[in-house]
Amino acid sequence: MKLAVGAAELATLRAAAESSPRRRAHLELHAGGAADPLQRFLVGMLPASYVRPHRHVQAHKLELTACLAGAFELLLFDDQGALRERQTLGAEGAGLRVVQIPPNTWHSLIVREGFAVLLEVKQGPYEAASDKDFAPWAPVEGSAEADHCLRWLYETAVGQRYLA
Repeated sequence: MKLAVGAAELATLRAAAESSPRRRAHLELHAGGAADPLQRFLVGMLPASYVRPHRHVQAHKLELTACLAGAFELLLFDDQGALRERQTLGAEGAGLRVVQIPPNTWHSLIVREGFAVLLEVKQGPYEAASDKDFAPWAPVEGSAEADHCLRWLYETAVGQRYLA
């Protein structure tokens, strides 16, 4: 279990994100792995990291997200894929610092510039098969269509729906 995270750990997280095709990396803070009853990890992200819109359908999977460095935009969608809300999460200045995402809420994240780090906390255990329900209207990560959707995530306005 990671008891403390400082500049050295954040530099390692950034290097991992920079070398990843996904443009993001995770650092687990809990010791129990997937079975841990409280999942805690840092996510370091760079611009152009495509987080496929998804939701956590299990009633106990509320997601607590806190911005520790840089800034993110949290995007919330309705069931048809229309953008309902954009919320800026920032470590400094204007914007939110902590947000709770209720279960069954379609969401995604984008980074506008630089390197951003968020702390994510969810009730465990982590079960890959049931952790995320990916939006059927959003392309699979790594596909050619994903680049199109990522551009849309950056540019779209509230009320607009993604159309492939």
